[in-house]
Amino acid sequence: MTGPGGTGRTVLAAAHALIAPLTEAQVDAIRAAAAPEKVVVARDPATVLRHAPGAAVLFGDIQPAALDAAPNLRWVQSVGAGVDRIAAHLAGRDVRLVSAKGVVGAHLAEHAFALLLALTRGVATVLRAPDWTDAYRIAVRATQWEFTDRTMLVVGLGGAGRAVARRARGFEFARIVAVEPESVAAGPDVDLLVTPDRLDEVLPSADVVVLTVPLTPATRHLLDATRIAAMKPGAIVVNVSRGELVDESALRAALTGGRLGGAGLDVVAREPLAADDPLWRLPNVVVTPHIAGGSPRRAERVVDQFCANLRRWHAGEPLLGEFDRDRGY
Repeated sequence: MTGPGGTGRTVLAAAHALIAPLTEAQVDAIRAAAAPEKVVVARDPATVLRHAPGAAVLFGDIQPAALDAAPNLRWVQSVGAGVDRIAAHLAGRDVRLVSAKGVVGAHLAEHAFALLLALTRGVATVLRAPDWTDAYRIAVRATQWEFTDRTMLVVGLGGAGRAVARRARGFEFARIVAVEPESVAAGPDVDLLVTPDRLDEVLPSADVVVLTVPLTPATRHLLDATRIAAMKPGAIVVNVSRGELVDESALRAALTGGRLGGAGLDVVAREPLAADDPLWRLPNVVVTPHIAGGSPRRAERVVDQFCANLRRWHAGEPLLGEFDRDRGY
């Protein structure tokens, strides 16, 4: 498309691969932001592949086949926050990549708390084995937490991490600690902000560890066997980012052996999680099938970001949410 490094070709929106169907108002907004370039709204995979050769911009949940079919591609905007797989597929190509980081924080944070509360309030237990006897109720109550005397560690203080910390403050956690490699301000919801080299220092004091960090070579197996062994007995791990942040074998062993109190997992190392995987059945684990990104407002937010980026592209300005190859996120 027209603009710095552009080709004057097509803007291709893969509408079939969005979180929700594009409305006519959203299509009009994309056309207005892209003008004078042609906009093609593809509502099925075959249409994406048919128009990909002429596309300078791709928007949606872009699959490898579309990337391979687009030799004139200048930039891609994914509707997902994690774009490590797309980045790997684009390696060696001069194609810019934009993610939805900063757009998905609210729903990832709320899902993290849904997983956490299911464990700390006994909800997962009673849904698996409903009972109303006094002995059962007493047993469940004996496992319940409240957060007022607990420490939460948020690993990754980007949009999702800040949203988690903000909600943790509302739940009156006694202490909120965050780990973040970038030079950012802690803000009012974080009591202590440290760099990743201090993770081993703060990890043993955490009752809850929430992972909201992107997957990079530096964060793969961030929670390995050594770190899991160093965690506070009875601590809970919540992962709404990428499964490979955790050494899953070590996690299973710590959960079955009683070292950890529980795990709330929306992501796993190998997706989909096999039906016979013990993680489905462990009483101290709640698994959801990579659905934390769901929200009735998500499509609206990513379309707004895409339109803003189309205007920025025309103006030669930095794109919002652009993937940094050097940092890996």
